[in-house]
Amino acid sequence: MTDRRRRAPHVAIVNYFTSSYLAVLLPQLMADGAASVTVLDNSCNDEEWHALSEAAAGQPDVRVLRSPRNVGFGGGHNIIARHLGDLADDEVLCVLNPDTRMEPGCLPALSDALDEMGPDCVVSPVIVTGAPTVPVVWFAGGDIDLRRGVVSHRGYGQPPPAPDGAAYLTGFLSGAVMATTLRVWRSEPFDERLFLYWEDADLALRWQARGVALAVAPRARVWHEEGGSQTHVGEQHGAVYHRYMNRNRTVVLAAHMGLLSLLVGYGAKRTVGQLLRPARERRWRGGAAECGAALAGLLDGVRTALLHAVARRSVGHAHRRAVRSGGDAGAGASTTVAVFAPTASGGHPEYVRKALDGVLDSGDDIRFIWPRRPDLEGRFVSDRISQPVAIPAQRPRSDLGSTWRWVAERARPWRRHDMAFCLFLWRARDVDVVLLEEIQRFTLPLVVWLSRLRDRRVVVRLHNIRRHDYTGSTVDTVDEWLTGAGLRAADAVLVHTEGNREVAGVRYGLARVSVVPHGIAVASGADSSAAGAPTFLFFGEIRENKGVDILVQGYAKYAGESALAIAGRAEHSVRRVIDDAVDRDRRIEWIDGFVEPERVPELFARAHAVVLPYTDFEAQSGVLHTAIEYGVPVIVSDVGGLGETVRALGIGIVVPPRDPVALADALTAMDEPERNHGFRRAVVAAQQSLEWRAIGPVLSSILRG
Repeated sequence: MTDRRRRAPHVAIVNYFTSSYLAVLLPQLMADGAASVTVLDNSCNDEEWHALSEAAAGQPDVRVLRSPRNVGFGGGHNIIARHLGDLADDEVLCVLNPDTRMEPGCLPALSDALDEMGPDCVVSPVIVTGAPTVPVVWFAGGDIDLRRGVVSHRGYGQPPPAPDGAAYLTGFLSGAVMATTLRVWRSEPFDERLFLYWEDADLALRWQARGVALAVAPRARVWHEEGGSQTHVGEQHGAVYHRYMNRNRTVVLAAHMGLLSLLVGYGAKRTVGQLLRPARERRWRGGAAECGAALAGLLDGVRTALLHAVARRSVGHAHRRAVRSGGDAGAGASTTVAVFAPTASGGHPEYVRKALDGVLDSGDDIRFIWPRRPDLEGRFVSDRISQPVAIPAQRPRSDLGSTWRWVAERARPWRRHDMAFCLFLWRARDVDVVLLEEIQRFTLPLVVWLSRLRDRRVVVRLHNIRRHDYTGSTVDTVDEWLTGAGLRAADAVLVHTEGNREVAGVRYGLARVSVVPHGIAVASGADSSAAGAPTFLFFGEIRENKGVDILVQGYAKYAGESALAIAGRAEHSVRRVIDDAVDRDRRIEWIDGFVEPERVPELFARAHAVVLPYTDFEAQSGVLHTAIEYGVPVIVSDVGGLGETVRALGIGIVVPPRDPVALADALTAMDEPERNHGFRRAVVAAQQSLEWRAIGPVLSSILRG
């Protein structure tokens, strides 16, 4: 038998307001021999996060991760599996619901069953419910009837089987408790598009298609409070339950039994029954919201299933065209992505390189081509990414002297970045997807349409929802109209936060916008300290919308001892503000001009906090995520994605925009040692959930369609 210590299961739990359950469950797991327990907090609630942290305190093998948004049940478990990326493939991972109680010896029994059944196997315990003294079966095996579209639990409500029996095969496993090797988890993870319910049925069907055996081990037993991990409790289910139950049943089963069979064939009876279930649960009285949610879920499921069918048919046509043209029949497995990001220096090309590296680290078969300018800084050149010189260099606006000379420079088609990129795409033969990491305003529709003309999917990353330098002008109106036309023509639009998604959807009339969080790479030496007094740090390109005038006004009202460091290249319109502030207050230091990369670690090492008092901003901030990389708390104004991100992660203080008094109060509050240290601990936790290896697979799945 395999060494027991090496095979002790690692347990994965997704928390959504279930910290009270976990306070009891976590000690049980450690007493039962769990190698480690990893909990992902999906609640996005500070009180719940603190309660969860208290439940895990004092248990060194319990790790708690915080998600910046609710990524769903399957998405949460996929993040945990990626977080355990350093573990060997033959280590055991047990997915567990928080509303469960382990009987002693359950985890070793699951490990024994895996040894008995073989490496390509997934094992469940017998799951019981009801009174702990007289439990009944909730799950002891199950089946999926693809003819009628029904998933059933064997022996539901019956006395549990004898605990000394051998493991036996089954056709379905409940997602409440499942254990298998990390190799199996990594080969077939949860489908994150399902979000909630039917993930286990979908996974069982995919596992069986790959020859993975599904089994139940009677010697392992778990008590489960049905519905305990949901916001509703009891026999009646809420609107969220009915929506996702109907939607995901349709999406999963339509791929295996056909949409017509679900709607008018053998599966129609259960489809109608699921729609009427809210009314039956409430004895035909009330339940209008639940019935409406069930119908909305079914319609959404039908729409999604039709889109999947069209996508599969398109892939089949593309495959057949490749075969007819003499191409390799297996070439469709690899995806080639052309990236448009012509900026030659600064934070944006650094972001792009890290994002692409995160996708490459996911292990998916994706190849990147990044046409670049000849003056791209050497630190952004990668031997993992093809980077042909195909974009012309342009003189920066600061060197051209006047706006009219700048307009004339950018108006020449043979010097434009977007036109050079379109020409590159027209000549390239092996590009499947176009990823626009930068938007050339006013010509976005042209770039998208020319890309689509060559049968390429187009994905647009909308870092800035709109331009801030001509807001409210006629130019802004034209820009917004043209940008919206280009975004609506794209196959996918990506933003960084839920708030950005709502704003982009309303502003540009977009039906679907995907959220891909801004990732980070933890900076080496992020925990180091530098000599000198602590400072509040304002870092980055200094424009009018960055609120440097609000910063100096607020700092003038601050009576603490921390200095203020302003580091970055400033627009002409704000230079006088900084000069006057430096003359008035000797505590203020201005590092004028572009900050060289080798100097950045020193600035962040002695930063007490990073301050971002932006006044007009509809985007996510690279400086904010640089602060997270270096483990530094932040003070931000509540604009764009700043406040949303900081509140979700608990890494600093959010103040109203254009409020120097509130900013001064925040500076004073950040001086409190206990509070500052608490924010720093939260930043370290945020680093784990925002690492590029966790974000990369999300972008990869979108690029692969």
